[in-house]
Amino acid sequence: MKRIPGVVLGLVMILAMVAAGDDLPLLRFSLPPVLEALPIAFAEAWGLFDAQGVNVELVGVTDNQQRSAALITGNLDGLFEDVTRSILDATAGADVLITSTATLRPQTESLSLALLSPVSFHHETMEEMLDSGQAIGTIYRSDYEYVLDRYLEQELGLDPASVRTMYFNDMLQMAVWFGAQTLPAAMLPEPYISYIETYRPANGQPLKLNQLSDLSELGPLPTTLVFRSSYVEANPDAVVAFYAAYVEAIERMNSTPRDVLIDEGIDIALGLFFQGADRNSINQEVIDALQIPYFELPGDLTSELYASVGEWMLSKYYIYDLPVYDGLVDFQYIP
Repeated sequence: MKRIPGVVLGLVMILAMVAAGDDLPLLRFSLPPVLEALPIAFAEAWGLFDAQGVNVELVGVTDNQQRSAALITGNLDGLFEDVTRSILDATAGADVLITSTATLRPQTESLSLALLSPVSFHHETMEEMLDSGQAIGTIYRSDYEYVLDRYLEQELGLDPASVRTMYFNDMLQMAVWFGAQTLPAAMLPEPYISYIETYRPANGQPLKLNQLSDLSELGPLPTTLVFRSSYVEANPDAVVAFYAAYVEAIERMNSTPRDVLIDEGIDIALGLFFQGADRNSINQEVIDALQIPYFELPGDLTSELYASVGEWMLSKYYIYDLPVYDGLVDFQYIP
């Protein structure tokens, strides 16, 4: 029997692996610009999905409505979205299946969500902001709006309908408006807060902000991982592989020193949060200010939180019927 030289055998094995990679099940997945989504972006950059046996194609869509439309029309197989959007997609006819939540633990004493105002508007307190009658920016029909309404009702005793609100479908768009000082106030999560406070434009200074309220205890709510149920039924192994790579990325990120993670991930983060931004235009103060949270392992969406958000959506007439919780969730794929 003729022996195959080692070099040739190695080449054959590599070509076989490449060919096999072409046959990996395709999973088209979209991420919103939120910190909870970073492990998925890192997993793709590190090649963890391919290693687990699933070909994940990340599709960048920052607009919530456009992302939902892509899911409903079958142009996406899965995505990260908030609880409110998951319910909206289900009521709009998408075959939505919530398979887990994504949460994180911020660094000690750091903000995760806050109501802020540029100092140029001269609103130093929430009372001054409300007395001005100017609008607060938030994301339309989202968990952010849910948190804002809870804050106004429970903390301030106000009817949310009495407070002027400017709605956006895109967090990045709202952050740009806020950074350009065309928005008197907005509720923003990290890393937008740190970025806006430290980014130094050409021949300028970072934007000075007044913190009107720290909303970190109220939100952000957990982000949901959603798949089309038809995709899960047809490709259960791909979903299992997806979660294996996702968990591996979380564990790797949590154990990697901050400076190494920043160095490896700055381009990943820019692509997720600030599409089109040039790394060379980011001053060192921005990088120094970035807080790396602790990423929790995937978990369940509680029925209590689901019901609370659903009741709020019914009260706002965003939906007219709340899908049954048990028919919308399946947590068997959580490792």
